[in-house]
Parts: sequence; structure tokens; C-alpha cells
Amino acid sequence: MANPSSENTPIAINASQQITARLTPTNFPSWHAQFESLLLGYNLYGYIAGTHTCPPQPMTTDAATSAAYQLWLRQDKLILSAILTSVSPIVIPLIATSKTSHQAWTKLTKLYASRSRTRVMQLKEDLTLSQRGTHTITKYLHSVKTIANELALIDAPLSQDNIMLYVLHGLGSEYHDIVAPIRARESSLSFEELHDLLIGHEAYLRRLDSTAQSLVLTANTAQRRALMLQNHRTHNHQRMTPSPNLGSSSCINTHQNANSVINKDMLQNTAQNCSTQNHM
Repeated sequence: MANPSSENTPIAINASQQITARLTPTNFPSWHAQFESLLLGYNLYGYIAGTHTCPPQPMTTDAATSAAYQLWLRQDKLILSAILTSVSPIVIPLIATSKTSHQAWTKLTKLYASRSRTRVMQLKEDLTLSQRGTHTITKYLHSVKTIANELALIDAPLSQDNIMLYVLHGLGSEYHDIVAPIRARESSLSFEELHDLLIGHEAYLRRLDSTAQSLVLTANTAQRRALMLQNHRTHNHQRMTPSPNLGSSSCINTHQNANSVINKDMLQNTAQNCSTQNHM
């Protein structure tokens, strides 16, 4: 690595613009990756790693020695300032007494990247209990990858096969059709390849669900139409068929009218016979 002190002017770091999220007790892996990459890009990583140490403080009037010391001090203070700027207010008190960027970096690493067995076991348990549930594949895989990255950061990395098994375990019954072929593969899948396969299957399931809903809607519409047609036919049939009660009443009236006519004729004949006998 080239010696940054060979430059004449220290490099200013605008952490608020170049670090997307401030450090909190829960996002150390992502913050660490961003800040580390930033310093590597500026060729300043040696300051926080402790490999580029401070030159001896000049005891004489040697201009070169004094310039090297002042340049290192100024650059280290700029890096320390960038660290303080990129952490959340609740984290600042933990590193406020740090005199160098290396001290601040070391404290943060010990606080949030503990290599304790307890932390490793907790993260692996979180992976075991991870379930997709109602989340999208993208969100589910992101949560698994976040835990895997934190394990790698504390020197307990998982193999690609182990990450894949954790992912497949929490997918749920909807993904059984694709889980079996993936498990049967002879070669390992990268996380990106697994992501693409699951995203494709998620889209396939959505299409099936959309088709099923469309079929149910069509069937319900057809059923309603058939019921309406049946009701219409029944109504027309009832209008065309005489009521049994109405038919019986009509017959009774007809018989009564006929009897009345017969009785009237009989009375007229009786009256005529009586009149004829009186004349005789």
C-alpha cells in the first residue's frame, strides 16, 4: 500500500454524503462494509487498521520530519471526524474519548462485531427460525443475507450450501415444487443464482393465483346467469299455467248456472200444465 503521508495535503472525507446510513447497534455489518470500502478507495485504510502509524513527534527543527508528523495527524483527525459523523448520536459517547481513528475503529469493532460463541449461536438460531411468511422473496432473502454477512464479519462465515439450506427451510409449502430440484443438484448454487430461481418461481405462483381468481370469477358469473335464466323460465311457466283453485271455482260457477237454467225451464212447464187443466 502506498504511504498516504507522501502527499502534501490531507484528504477530506464527506461521510454524510458517502455513507448511506449512520451506524446504529443493529447495522454494523453494512456500515462497516461501506466505511472500509471508502477508506480503501482513498488509500487511507492503514490509519484505522493500525498499519500506518504516526511518525515520531519531531524533537528538532527538521522541516521534513515535522511535515510528515503534521500531515499524519491532520489526516487521522479527518478520518476520526468522518467516523464520528457517520455514527448515530447513541453511539458517539462510546468513542468520544478516542484520540485516533484506529482507537475509535477498534472500539466499534469490539462492541458490535464480537466474536463470542454466544453471538454466533444467536445468529445461527435466528437463521434457523427465519420464515418467509407473507414477505416477498426479495425481502426474505435480504433478511437471511444480512445475518449471514454479520456471521462472516465476526469470522464465522457460512458456506453457500449452508445459506441455501437456511433459505429453503423457511420458504413454506408453496415452494415445495422448486425446493426438491434445488436440493438434488450436484453443484452448489450461488446466492445470486438462488435469488433468481426463487424470484422466477414467485412470479409463476402469482400468475397461477391470478388465473385461478379469473376462473373463479368466470364460474361465479356463469352460475349467476344460469340461476337468473332458470328463475325467468319458472316465472313464465307459472303465468301460463291456470291456478288449480281458479279452475275449480270456474267449474262450480258453470254447474250452478246450468242448474239455474234447468230449474227455470221446469217451473215454466209446470205453470203451463196448471193453466191447461183449469180451462178444462
